[in-house]
Amino acid sequence: MLEQDFLAFINDNHLFDTTKRVLLAVSGGLDSIVMAELVHRIKQPFAIAHVNFGLRGTDSDADALFVKNKADDYGVPFHLTHFDTAALAAARKVSIQMVARELRYNWFAQLIREQEYTGVATAHHLNDVLETMLFNLTRGTGLAGLHGIARYQDGVARPLLFATRAQLAAFADEQALAYREDSSNADDKYARNRIRHHVVPVLTELNPGLWQTLPHTLERLRAAEVLMQTELTRSWRETTVQQGSQTLLPAATLNGLPEPAFRLAEWLKPFGFTTDQAGKMVECLTKPAGQLFASATHRVMHERAGLVLELLPVPADYEISLPDWSQTPILVPGRFTLTVDVMPRPTRFELSANRAVAYLDADKLQLPLTIRPWQQGDRMRPLGMGGHKLVSDVLNDLKLSRMEREQTAVMVCGHEIAWVIGLRIDHRFRITSETKRIAHFRCDAWQSEPVS
Repeated sequence: MLEQDFLAFINDNHLFDTTKRVLLAVSGGLDSIVMAELVHRIKQPFAIAHVNFGLRGTDSDADALFVKNKADDYGVPFHLTHFDTAALAAARKVSIQMVARELRYNWFAQLIREQEYTGVATAHHLNDVLETMLFNLTRGTGLAGLHGIARYQDGVARPLLFATRAQLAAFADEQALAYREDSSNADDKYARNRIRHHVVPVLTELNPGLWQTLPHTLERLRAAEVLMQTELTRSWRETTVQQGSQTLLPAATLNGLPEPAFRLAEWLKPFGFTTDQAGKMVECLTKPAGQLFASATHRVMHERAGLVLELLPVPADYEISLPDWSQTPILVPGRFTLTVDVMPRPTRFELSANRAVAYLDADKLQLPLTIRPWQQGDRMRPLGMGGHKLVSDVLNDLKLSRMEREQTAVMVCGHEIAWVIGLRIDHRFRITSETKRIAHFRCDAWQSEPVS
């Protein structure tokens, strides 16, 4: 029965391309092992990827071996990577869960590009959806956070969202499927585990039919969000007036719309403005002009005609210093943000194919570093080359447009170009077998569209 429901869910939602392999993210736990078995049974071509986060000592190594043996049993390609997740999380001063998610999805994206897989599938199920909804609700959320987890988004398919964990466990028992137990799933120090162990049981006691009604609720929430986004896009286009590089939101039009503060908050969210700022913008429309609101990349000015949105001005000759590793993110308004993490070199290390990411030898980088626009005459030694090359020639080789060339920046160490940001690293600062510490840089371009 589960196999039939699985196939129907995949076909109804067009989750897989049967002509290409899909990459399965398999941890070795119940959910991902059931997913791999079901994908195998429907004869969908697939490969298996496993991330060893190094968080549970020998248990993590045993998980990796278990998953490798499972891939061998199926006769499918197996990919394994290792990360010192705890060290990286400590260096970035963020949660281990956040770092682990970023590391695994970046690696999956790399595998998909290199191996030409159709995408990646994860084993999220209906219980995960409910836990995510409740977790988002406690933090504060809109409609997007209430429908939980998307069936397909950004190349990630979630083919088990029709099933509960109890159904997956029953299938595993019926088929005598072996899987690994992660002891951290029982630890209530994690917020999601507390929701799973203490909140969800109360809800199912109040409504024994919760798992039957939840999918219908999710459908209504998704439909409401689609309608909301359609209306936001339509009203943005009808409300705004483009004036060169500026966008005018006329006061009279804005005030005449239902829920103007909500609309404005949703419109301006991609530009970095908060809900509180949007509320104050609407309030100021009844007051004399002159107020100014700023995000990291944009500003909104209250003028007599209404609100004017524009990029923060960026000097053509800006120069930004990075005095120590803790002084990021570095913001270049309207262009990009640059973050850096310094971590010990892991035993096994793989470079990213993503040009927006650079891994450099931290001990070869002499602080302070400088971020500035590239200049005529700048030279570097591109990775893998024996000699130097003009940065202008590097940009020509990449066939960049005039605008892209104008926005290109470099990271300078002393008098040497260490990285043409987002494009090429310098060979002299590369990771080698002698590297002890890695500086992981990431460049994120600013979004410029309000709603989709």
